[in-house]
Amino acid sequence: MEILLKLCASLALAMGAIFAFLPGAFGLLNFRSEQRQAWLRHLATLSWWLLLLAHPLALYQLWQADTPYRWLLLPVGLHLLFFGVFGRNVSTR
Repeated sequence: MEILLKLCASLALAMGAIFAFLPGAFGLLNFRSEQRQAWLRHLATLSWWLLLLAHPLALYQLWQADTPYRWLLLPVGLHLLFFGVFGRNVSTR
């Protein structure tokens, strides 16, 4: 049962990573084109990279750590932060 839960969590992490790559990149591009302040553009880029790096870290911890499921909160929180603040407009124009 434990392996089945970890496989389902791995699938969810993979889908979250794909969602971070495709719509997240469009949201980042649109935010950077609309924003004039350089520090906000850099902050958006930094948060997107953190979002991308959180998925492999959470996947590694899912299979290696003693309490693996708390690491799933990291990508979920970063998704909410990034898409709530920076990645609202994910249109391709």
